[in-house]
Amino acid sequence: MPPLKHHLDSARLRSGVFAFVFAPIALVFMGSSMTDVQSLTAAGQPLASVEGLIGLALASTLFALIAMNCDDSSAGMFVAFGWSLVIGAAQMAGYLQVPMLMKSPARPHDMLAAMSWSMYPVAMAAILAASAVTVKSVRVRAGETTRMPLARSHRSAFGASVALPAAAVVFAVYVYIAPNNSVRVAHEGLIGLVSSYEYHPAMALAGAGALAAMALSARWSITGTQLGAWAVLVLPSYLVVPVWASLTGKVVVPGRSPITQLLVAAPVLTALGLTVATTSLGTLWSRTKALRALSAAAEEDDQGPAGS
Repeated sequence: MPPLKHHLDSARLRSGVFAFVFAPIALVFMGSSMTDVQSLTAAGQPLASVEGLIGLALASTLFALIAMNCDDSSAGMFVAFGWSLVIGAAQMAGYLQVPMLMKSPARPHDMLAAMSWSMYPVAMAAILAASAVTVKSVRVRAGETTRMPLARSHRSAFGASVALPAAAVVFAVYVYIAPNNSVRVAHEGLIGLVSSYEYHPAMALAGAGALAAMALSARWSITGTQLGAWAVLVLPSYLVVPVWASLTGKVVVPGRSPITQLLVAAPVLTALGLTVATTSLGTLWSRTKALRALSAAAEEDDQGPAGS
């Protein structure tokens, strides 16, 4: 077997096997923890689930490791996407909870409620599919040496101009479609949040599309994608909004309120934003590895005639 083909096969195997083992764990942790944080937030305790917040961080770490193992092959991202379809279907049915990472009682209908209004599994699958396509394509683009530096700067600006507005759209869409009536939560749990809720599937799909656009924009500007994910989605929803609600007392209370929409959407935005931020790192690692290989090959070509 030629050395190059052997290297590529080994890279695909390493990337694919790693993702096959750890992607389902990351997906289960992320969905279960998001549900737990959302359940306690809907009960008026936005910072009560330390277990859920830790679970979100653990899942993000696993996604980052999967992305790092895609430096030579995008196989891992495609495997993660495949797992997202399986895990997402199971979680939409209320299964695959992790009680040790949940402070609230683990009830299947609560997970169904947390997943359904935002079409969370669809959004997660969209992010992973877009990340897989981006990592697959970025190594080809890394080999294009005929591009002028100005053109590269234009591509970076274009990527940022896509990622930041897309992140703003994601934030606005999920807050808008989040349930706003928490009257029945005290008696029924999280399922009471969607008992009389009018679903918005078209807008949820639009939010998933905007998340996919963020992931795809990493092809041109990883900085824009990271800035959009962290500054617009993760930090506000993971830290700013819950802390603000706890300090001011503007938590979820029985009744209809736009504050309820903002707080209920926050855990979903955190989970999806963390997924975009960590999986898009695969683009950075893949591009860096490809450019190093090209640089090494160029040095060998330059030294060849001199050595002979």
